[in-house]
Amino acid sequence: MSTENTKEPATADKLSKWTGLVKATGSPLKLFALMVLVCNTAFGITSAVAFGPDIFVYTLHTFLAVVAAFVLIALWSPRSFYTPMELLTLVELEARKGDQKSVFPESKPLVATVLLAAGVLAYLLYQLGKGP
Repeated sequence: MSTENTKEPATADKLSKWTGLVKATGSPLKLFALMVLVCNTAFGITSAVAFGPDIFVYTLHTFLAVVAAFVLIALWSPRSFYTPMELLTLVELEARKGDQKSVFPESKPLVATVLLAAGVLAYLLYQLGKGP
């Protein structure tokens, strides 16, 4: 019985750490970016030490792809970087201020999606043209 009681606080403690991380990053998209960059760093170090320069260059390409994706999202759909509570606060501030113009430009996720797909296609063609 005593082992069951010790397992529950440990699980709750782990959950509170993850919840704290999500709150600290502000939005799920920012948490995803943080996790991708941490994993990419680990893979880059491992590839540089163990596998050689080709894998390291590929790791750099994935890092640049993630950065480019976030820049595209920031340009064409900036609202996705904010939590719903932050967006609600901004809308309330705009309503108090009385401006007809929004803080954010109109979101165009289709443009970001098309540009991301074009980037993936361009990288695919680059890899095919590069050869073995």
